Amino acid sequence: MKSLRSLVVTALFLSFPALAADVHGIWSSRGLFVKDNGAGSLPVTSSNAIVSWNVATRAAFVNFHGFAGGNEYDFELVGSPASTVTAYDITGLWNVRRNGVLVCGGCTGSAYGLNVPVGVYFKFYTTGEVYGFGAYVDARKDY
Repeated sequence: MKSLRSLVVTALFLSFPALAADVHGIWSSRGLFVKDNGAGSLPVTSSNAIVSWNVATRAAFVNFHGFAGGNEYDFELVGSPASTVTAYDITGLWNVRRNGVLVCGGCTGSAYGLNVPVGVYFKFYTTGEVYGFGAYVDARKDY
């Protein structure tokens, strides 16, 4: 019995890194809003977004490209690993572009609500909610 218990404990410790390798992906073509410093919250007319992250390594990729209020917006996570990564949140440095012009370079911000199911929206905001976006999850993969 003691050897069986030792075998189970050893197996759990050896499998722990595999359990910690929590990898997620979200795809969206249905933007909800863009928050732009002086313009408030604008409805998105067209967009694409992809979010991919690994909780164990903090490796993450986030890109949102969309149109709102007559402007073209790009939000991208810059630098990986991100400063904080969980199953529902990515915090790091971001670049925000409006019509191709950098309006917020290396800004601290968080994408959150990333654990929502298909059909529900997730959000991103820079610190102070100066810039941001929301998008509905069209598809997701978690493994």
